[in-house]
Amino acid sequence: VSVSVTRHYGRTAAEKSNELLFHMAIAVLSVSLLILFTLGWRESLIVAIAIPATLALTLLVFYLHGFTLNRITLFALILSLGLLVDDAIVVVENIARYFRLYPEEKKMTLIIRAVDEVGGALTLSTFTMALAFLPMAFVTGMMGPYMGPIPFFVPVALLASLVFSLTLNPFLALLFSKKE
Repeated sequence: VSVSVTRHYGRTAAEKSNELLFHMAIAVLSVSLLILFTLGWRESLIVAIAIPATLALTLLVFYLHGFTLNRITLFALILSLGLLVDDAIVVVENIARYFRLYPEEKKMTLIIRAVDEVGGALTLSTFTMALAFLPMAFVTGMMGPYMGPIPFFVPVALLASLVFSLTLNPFLALLFSKKE
C-alpha cells in the first residue's frame, strides 16, 4: 500500500488564515489611525484594544461551538469586522464629546451619561443588524450547510462588539482619559 498526498488543504488554510490575520491587523491599524487623527491617541488606543478583544471573544465562541476555519468562516469574519467597528467608535466618540463639552464635571459621571445617551440606540441597531443575518440560517439545499456559519458568526460578533462597547470601552476611557 502506498499513499501519496494529492492535495494538502491544511497548508492552504493556514496561508489563508495568516493572510486574513495580517489584513485584519491592517484594518485595526487603519481604524486606529483614523481615530488618532480625528479624536486623539487615547481614543485610538481604546478602539485598538476593543476590536481585537471583540474578535477574540467571537473566535472563542466560534471554536466552542465546533466550527472550523474555512473560506466561509473567514468571509463571515471579514464581514463582521466591518460591522463591529461601529459600536466601539460610537461609544468612544461620544465619551470624547462629553469630555470636551463638560470639562468641569467628573470623569465617571460623564462616561455614564455618554454611554447612556447612545446605549439604547446602539443596542437596538446592533440587534437589528444581528437579526438581519438570521434568515440565512434557514437556507436549504446545497447552499444551506455552506452558508451556515454566516448567520451564526456575524450576530455573535455584533453582540460581542455591543457588550465590549458598553463595558470595556467605558472602563478603558476611565483609565486612559487625561481628564482628572
